[in-house]
Amino acid sequence: MDLLSLPWWLLPVVLFTVPVLVALGVNRWRFHRTGISQHLVLGLFVGTCWIAALIVILQQLR
Repeated sequence: MDLLSLPWWLLPVVLFTVPVLVALGVNRWRFHRTGISQHLVLGLFVGTCWIAALIVILQQLR
């Protein structure tokens, strides 16, 4: 499977939403808290933006 053949926004969306949903679920189920750390969300968002930029650049070079 070629990840560059998918729409450029699909992988970043999955890489951001899945960990956030898992963290929310674990905090709710295990620790009985709502929400997650703002630093975790910011780190995931920044990492996802870098990955999205790399995907767009690699698609243009292709």
